[in-house]
Amino acid sequence: MRLAAAVSEAEPNILLTDYLTANSRMMIHRRVADRLQELAGFLQWDPDPYLVITDEGRLVWMCDGYTTSDAHPYSRAVDVPNMGRINYIRNAVKATVDAYDGETHMYIFAPDDPIIAAYQHLFPDLFRPASQMPANLRAHARYPETLFAVQAEIYRTYHMLDPQSFYNKEDLWDLARRSSGQGQSGAEPVSPTYVVATLPGENKAEFLLLTPFTPRNKDNLIGLMVARCDGDSLGQMVVLQLSKQELIFGPMQIAARINQEQTISKDLTLWNQQGSQVLRGQTLVLPVGNNFLYVDPIYIQATEARMPQLKKVVLAVGNRLIYADTYDEALMQLSSGAQELVQQATAAAPATPSAATPAATAQTPNADPRLQRVRDHLRRYRELTSQGRLSEAGKELEAIESEVK
Repeated sequence: MRLAAAVSEAEPNILLTDYLTANSRMMIHRRVADRLQELAGFLQWDPDPYLVITDEGRLVWMCDGYTTSDAHPYSRAVDVPNMGRINYIRNAVKATVDAYDGETHMYIFAPDDPIIAAYQHLFPDLFRPASQMPANLRAHARYPETLFAVQAEIYRTYHMLDPQSFYNKEDLWDLARRSSGQGQSGAEPVSPTYVVATLPGENKAEFLLLTPFTPRNKDNLIGLMVARCDGDSLGQMVVLQLSKQELIFGPMQIAARINQEQTISKDLTLWNQQGSQVLRGQTLVLPVGNNFLYVDPIYIQATEARMPQLKKVVLAVGNRLIYADTYDEALMQLSSGAQELVQQATAAAPATPSAATPAATAQTPNADPRLQRVRDHLRRYRELTSQGRLSEAGKELEAIESEVK
């Protein structure tokens, strides 16, 4: 065996070394994708395995496996990267590969799939039922992005339930588009994104995979497709279809509003000069109650040593844009209680007093003492913001928040 291994690997030290014993093992297929392809090459494996940590502290790779076909009757064919043109796909298998010793297990998550049922009869020792997956690994199972992207592409047309509308293609959707850089005219479809959010009608945040839709050749939002990933909800699909009578901004429109905002546009132009480059992250569209929260990260990277750095975060709700250094600072500015009290303090603040009437600034006996403290914090916040001391200004916002509680 050592001679065969030395010849196979063209490495004479395998034969000559004294370090190998009868208990030594040679891991030939070390890459996760190669290992799975060698064990079950009849399945299509996701090109993006992900690493999880078990309760015992072991590192385990998880990878989604698909059964596919190009001969399913009465089905539309689509081109899928690394799979070719297919018209049938199921996420039938989820595999786990131990990162230390390479121990591999494959669990069937679609027992009703006829293709994987046939393979299970051929290789009964290769597959296990999903119920045998350890609970600490089952908690990390997620809905695969590849399958979700295929379903979103199909749903653009097949969301139409009226036969006449479907035949005439009257209500086609497009995947929402985004711009990847300042001043770039081209746009690319938004990629499905994993987020932690709360669905409308639910009271608990959960791990979701989502992608937004827009009407054909338009940029306003028309729908949001969501795949649930937690617990027994794994695999459930939810589509939030929006009203056609109400204009709801899509990612491209939010990006346009950000580019048109004077302060933000000035900073982007300054950072996008020689020696640095502005990178626009993908705009996240998150359902929040009966509204949508848009999150747009802005990165900057040097032209030479390219290492992107998060520079700013823009949040948008309705017609409001919030521009801050971090996501936390932007969220603080979105606090409804703090905003309400700030508006109350601003509205109750007296006009600029004259020298002849110094008593005009005195508080009335029945005035809420919190208002004066909020005015002071608000005044310092404005001063610090004008001086560019945003970190200290954020502390003033925290002080305003504490006055609300």
